[in-house]
Amino acid sequence: MRTIRVTIGSRVSPDAAFDRIRQFDDEWTVPFRGGAIHWRQRSEPAPSERRISFTQTDGDFRSMSGVWRTVPAAKGCEVLFEVTYDVGVPIYDRILDPLIERVLSRAVRRAVSDF
Repeated sequence: MRTIRVTIGSRVSPDAAFDRIRQFDDEWTVPFRGGAIHWRQRSEPAPSERRISFTQTDGDFRSMSGVWRTVPAAKGCEVLFEVTYDVGVPIYDRILDPLIERVLSRAVRRAVSDF
């Protein structure tokens, strides 16, 4: 199992960022080495905490779950993303984990870049 954490500054309020994240699709496809990583997830929003937990329901990972959070910052907010996943093939973990971390971090940054 591997955990990735990404923090992104945004100029919008924590509530506005939360509302935008809440609109994300529960089906993701991320380019990966000439192919793609794909998963569907179930999202569970907690508006009073500005937190959205998610769990993979189908896809390329053996398991995957995580959370989006938005917190106040000096000029807007910070969007916090954390995901824990297992590719399911231990022998490939050391090779794949850095590559997966890079593409997932890039996808998260791209998803919130227009906030």
